[in-house]
Amino acid sequence: MRDFNKIDFFIQKKRIKLIEKHVLPDSYILDIGCGYYPQNLINLENKIVKAVGIDKDTPDKSVSAKISLIKTEVSKTLPLPDNEFGCVLMLAVLEHLDYPEKIIHECYRVLKPGGRLIITIPSNYSKPLLETLAILGLISREEIFSHKNYFRKKEVETLLNQAQFKTIISKTYNLCFNYLFVSEK
Repeated sequence: MRDFNKIDFFIQKKRIKLIEKHVLPDSYILDIGCGYYPQNLINLENKIVKAVGIDKDTPDKSVSAKISLIKTEVSKTLPLPDNEFGCVLMLAVLEHLDYPEKIIHECYRVLKPGGRLIITIPSNYSKPLLETLAILGLISREEIFSHKNYFRKKEVETLLNQAQFKTIISKTYNLCFNYLFVSEK
């Protein structure tokens, strides 16, 4: 999102600190919904062998020799081969998707056996707070008002189970306003 401000970037940085311990060293990472600037991958660059960021807004040119970018809409399928990645990230992305269950199945398809899927999403409790903060201009209006879903924890666990993932971590953070899921193929 292009209307990010300092608070949005602060939240993004805190999110990376939360998930980085779950990214295995020397990983080949896919970041679904990497955004215009693939900050998550840049922050994880010391842990990765290589990475792919995919987003409709990402530029055509990469910012690093380790990171390649694919400019495409994330809808029902991913234009990537089976069993390719050691880790897939969907950080503050699932809530923006029209077909979240299909993309979770696609994550399973593109992950290597034993690979990890790491998801963060706002909880269903956070909607009024996020919308108020966006209206006040304290966080990205574009980001918040493009949310299509606010999930309950059990709903995401069900989606992961239906895609055959084994969930390792399923917890709230940020005063129960966000969820973290770490699952393995």
